[in-house]
Amino acid sequence: YEQIDQNLIDQPLDILFALDQVASQPLVGLEGMFDTDHAGAMGYSFDGYNSLAMSGARIDPQNYLERCRDVSSIDPPLSDFWIEFYCTLAAEWDEFEAHAGSQITGSDDGLWQPMTDNRILAVMPMAPDGAWIFGERGLAAVDRPVLILVGTNDRFDGLSVYDTESVYIFEHLGTPDGILISFIGKDHYMIYNSEPVERMQHFATAFFGFYLQAREDYAEYFSQDFVDQYDDLAWGVFK
Repeated sequence: YEQIDQNLIDQPLDILFALDQVASQPLVGLEGMFDTDHAGAMGYSFDGYNSLAMSGARIDPQNYLERCRDVSSIDPPLSDFWIEFYCTLAAEWDEFEAHAGSQITGSDDGLWQPMTDNRILAVMPMAPDGAWIFGERGLAAVDRPVLILVGTNDRFDGLSVYDTESVYIFEHLGTPDGILISFIGKDHYMIYNSEPVERMQHFATAFFGFYLQAREDYAEYFSQDFVDQYDDLAWGVFK
C-alpha cells in the first residue's frame, strides 16, 4: 500500500486503540499479564515511523510542504521514485488534514498534536521513516527515551536512507535519552536475517527492561561500552 498517506494518522491511532483495548478488556486467560501503564512501542521501516510517532514527535506541515515545494532543488537530486514516494501526499494535503481532524491538527505553534499516550514510556524505531513529515521542530518535541537501530547501507535508488532518515531523526530528537546504534554494512533487509534480528531482540529486551521494568542492571547491555565490543556495530552515527 502507499504509506505516505492517511496511514500516517490511521496506524498510530490504531496502536493507541489497541493499547486501550488491552488495558480495558484483558484477553481471557491472560489477565494480569499486561502492565499497560508501562508500555513501549517498536517497529521496523514504516512501523519505525509508527513507533516514532509514539515518542511525542509532532507533524510539521510547513516543513513537509516546503520540502516538497522545493524538491527539484535538492542536491544531490532525488529520483522520480523518491519524489513520488515523499511528495504525492503534498498534492492531497487538504484531504489529509481533514482526515486527521481538528483534535490532531489544532495548535498555536503550527505543529500538529502528538499521537501518543502517557503510558508509552519508551520507543524503539528500527530503520524508521519520518524525517520529512516531522522535521526539525517536530522531532524536537520528542520527550521520552528513543533507541534507533538501523543498517549503515540502508539505501535505495541512489538515496542513503540511513543518512536522510535515521541519522537526521537521531540528530534532531528533543529527548536527552536518544540513542542510535548502527549495524555496519547491513541494509534495509537485515530484518530478514537471523543474526541482526537476534541483536534487535537483545537491544529490545535491554532497552525496554530498563525503561519499562526498572531493571537498572540492563543498562549496560545497550550502552556504548557494550556496542564498542563489536566491530560490526557503531555507537551513534557511523562515518
